[in-house]
Amino acid sequence: MKLVKFKITPKSTFASLPSADMIFGHFAKFLYLEKDNRLDNYLEKPSIIFSDFLPDGYLYKPTLPLECFKVNEDEKKEFRKKQFISIENLQNGELSKCEEINFFEKKQVVKNSISRISFTTEKEIFTPYSLEEIEFKTDICMYVLFDDSFTLEEIKDKLNLIGKSGFGKKSSIGKGQFEVEVDENFKGFKTFDTNYYLTLSSAVFDGVKNAFYDVWTKFGKFHSSNTPFKKPVVFAKPSAIIQTDKKEYIGKAVDNGYNETSFVSGYSIIIPIKDLPCKIFN
Repeated sequence: MKLVKFKITPKSTFASLPSADMIFGHFAKFLYLEKDNRLDNYLEKPSIIFSDFLPDGYLYKPTLPLECFKVNEDEKKEFRKKQFISIENLQNGELSKCEEINFFEKKQVVKNSISRISFTTEKEIFTPYSLEEIEFKTDICMYVLFDDSFTLEEIKDKLNLIGKSGFGKKSSIGKGQFEVEVDENFKGFKTFDTNYYLTLSSAVFDGVKNAFYDVWTKFGKFHSSNTPFKKPVVFAKPSAIIQTDKKEYIGKAVDNGYNETSFVSGYSIIIPIKDLPCKIFN
């Protein structure tokens, strides 16, 4: 499989923080709208895997006990605020060099409800509501791993189509718009003879010997269906530290539909780490 990096230019604020499973869902939707069935075997083997939106050159701080970062007792409070680490420092195992980055900012914006009959605000009732918006404050990127059933150009076109139509919550009012371009300078991550890796997105573990991670639960919904709710799926959060013999990705896709077919991507691209400064696995 081939790993590429896309530079992302936001064209609006976002109402949902772009995650790999959501990006895959939008990508799959546009394929099936075109009656393209290349994802029909995705439950058995992935043909394309996305990362979360990430700060360019950085990843989330590894999910490890605090003692693994080798920080002094009087520095621990400040260190907890440092949520990112450069790719170079991560791969070299220099985990104490985490940084505090202003990746995005959340703000509450007051809006007013509009009557769908008159297309104006109600004359007698003022109906404001607040909406949380996400504004990215630094250069952002995304990594994509894909096989030869896709071409780089068509992936780029699909992502730009998603970005043009809007992504996630409140896309109907213009939220979540972006453009992508290929980073031609990216030649892949450094490789090592190691069994330690970090995940670039949420994952449903499969083929993992040992792992250190946090979890969250996805409660999916069908866009239009007689059965709107999907089965909940438990994910390991991004930046999990895993021990595995796999070299490119880990995880599996999950069928989370009730009475009709549905699947969610639980695959994650992984990046090798030369060594860990602490022993967490037997």
